[in-house]
Amino acid sequence: MRKTLLFIGFLGMTLMAHSQVIFAVQSPSNIAGNYGFTWAPPSGGWGTPDFLIPGTYVEDTLMFVDDSTSGTNPQGNPVSAEGCNPLVNDLTGKIAVIYRNTCEFGTKAMNAQNAGAVACIIINREPGLINMGAGAEGANVTIPVAFVEDATGATIVAEMANGPVVVLIGNKTGLFSDDAGLTPSTTLIPRRAGQPALLSQSATEFNFELGARVYNYGIGDQTSASLQAVITDPTGATVYDETAANLSIVAGDSVDVYPALANNLPAFSQATYAPGTYTLTYTVTVDTTDEYVGDNTLSSTFTINDSIWSYAQLDSAGMPQAQNFYRPSTNNQTYSICTVLDDANANRLGAAGVYFAASTSAASGLALTGEEMALYLYKWEDQFNDLTVAPTWDMLTPVADGFYYYPADLQNQTVYAPFNQAVALESNQRYLACVQTVNTDLYLGFDGTDYTWNVNFYLQPQTPIENDGSYFSSGFGLDLTAGVGLHVFDVANIGIEETSTIPGMAYPNPANELVNISLNAEGNASLIVTDITGKTVLSTSIILENGKSAIDFSSIQSGFYTFNITTESGKNSQFNVVKN
Repeated sequence: MRKTLLFIGFLGMTLMAHSQVIFAVQSPSNIAGNYGFTWAPPSGGWGTPDFLIPGTYVEDTLMFVDDSTSGTNPQGNPVSAEGCNPLVNDLTGKIAVIYRNTCEFGTKAMNAQNAGAVACIIINREPGLINMGAGAEGANVTIPVAFVEDATGATIVAEMANGPVVVLIGNKTGLFSDDAGLTPSTTLIPRRAGQPALLSQSATEFNFELGARVYNYGIGDQTSASLQAVITDPTGATVYDETAANLSIVAGDSVDVYPALANNLPAFSQATYAPGTYTLTYTVTVDTTDEYVGDNTLSSTFTINDSIWSYAQLDSAGMPQAQNFYRPSTNNQTYSICTVLDDANANRLGAAGVYFAASTSAASGLALTGEEMALYLYKWEDQFNDLTVAPTWDMLTPVADGFYYYPADLQNQTVYAPFNQAVALESNQRYLACVQTVNTDLYLGFDGTDYTWNVNFYLQPQTPIENDGSYFSSGFGLDLTAGVGLHVFDVANIGIEETSTIPGMAYPNPANELVNISLNAEGNASLIVTDITGKTVLSTSIILENGKSAIDFSSIQSGFYTFNITTESGKNSQFNVVKN
C-alpha cells in the first residue's frame, strides 16, 4: 500500500495537461470508487503539494480528529471532530477526517498536520463543494487538504464505523503501467437530459454526436486501445453499439474519438423514440489488463418525456436534479439560474412554468418558508448563431413571469412554479427561462452533468446565470448545469385559454430610480401601485409602446409593491416589484 505522499518525476511535466486528480475510496469495496471533491492548491496561498504534478498523491487509512471539545454542533456532529484546537489523538500515518463548521480551514489542517496526519479531508456541513481559503495558517500546511460534500462524508463516516476505510487523493498519472481512462469534460453526451417527446418525432428532429478523448495515464504505450459506446432504451434493449478500435496512444498522451476525425463513432438517432430513460455508456479498454478501472466507464442518460425541457438529469420522479447548491461569491441584489430553449419545432409547445431547487446554509439558520422566487420567460432576441459571437444580452423580451412562495422549508427539494399565464412558443426562437432570488443567503441548485465538450462542439448556450443584472453564458462553468427545467405542454391538445389577465413584469427588479414595464399590450393603460398594506402609493396613466413603458420610481420608498395595470381593452396585469 502507498503510505506517503510520492512524487514520480520520470514522466516529466509533459503529462500535466493530461493529469487526473481523483478522490477515490480504495476499500472497502462496497463504497469504493471516485467521488467529487475540491482540494487546497499552492496557487491559493496554501503550502500544500500540487496535485497537478503527475504522481503526486497520498493513500492511507482514515481517522477522525479529536480536540477534546465537548458538545455537538448544529449538524449533530461532535464539536471535537471540527479540529479547531490542538488534537489529543495521534494521527501519525493517517488521513485526518474533519467536520466543517467553525474556525478556518487552514487552522483545521495545521492541527491535523501537527498530530502526524499525512493528509486531511474536510466534510462540508451542507450540500455542494467550495474552494477552501487558506486563512492565517494555510501557508504553513504541507500536507494535502481535500474537501467533500456532506453526502460523500456521510457515506464515508458510516463505513468508518464498520472498520478501516482507505482513500487515495491526488494525481494517479504514471502510477500504473497500463491505465487508460475517460473524463466527463472531454466526452460528448446527449444534447440534453430532459427531452420533450413532441420535439423527438424522428431521427432528424432529435439526434446527437458521440465521441470522447481517451487518455493513457500509464507508463506503457497502448497500440490497440478501444472506445465502445452503447445506448440502451427504456426497456434495457441495446439500440446503439459502436466501437472505435485499434487506438494507438503513447504513454502520457491521448487520442480523440470525435466527429469527422479519422477515429470516430456514428451519430445516434432513432426513427421513433419510446418514452422513458435511455442510457449512454462509454467503455475504454487497453491492450492488456487495465490496472485502474475506476475511470474506464462513463454513463449519461436522457429521458424522452411529455413535459420537461432540461439539461439537468431527471430524477426517479422525473424532475430536474439539484445535487449541489451555489451562489456567486460577490452578489448584492439579484441572482438567477436559467435554461435556454431553441428548437425548430418549438411551436408545438406551450410553456407553463419552471422547476428548480434552493437551499440556505445551515450557518444562516434561515428557513425557506415564505421565501419569494421570481420567475421569468424571455424571448432572447440577440442576433447570434452560435457562441463564436458573444451574446450582448440586451434583447431579452419578457413573455411570461410569476412568483413562487415556498409553502414550507423545502430545503434542496425540486419544486414546480407556474407562470402567471402559459404562453405558446415559436419555432426557431431562442428562449431563456429563469428563476431569480433577491436573498443573498439563498443558494440555487445545480446538477453535476458536465457539458464542456457538448458546448464546445455545438456552440450553443445551455444554462446561463445572472448576477446583479449581468448574464454569463457558461454559468459557473460548463461542468455545472443549472438544475432548472422548463415545463412544456402540447399546444394542440391543451391550447392557451383566452382570459382577461395578461402576463406582465417589471425590470430591473429590484428597482432603483426607473422601472421598465413590459406586457403584451399596446396603447393607453392605467397603473396603480400599492404597498404591502394595500395603500395606493402611485396612480397614473401610462402609454405602452411595443409593450413597454418606463416609470419614474424615484419618489417611492424602499419596500415591496404590487403593480396593477388595466389596458384600454380591459385586460389586467398584476405583478410585484421590490424597490431598493
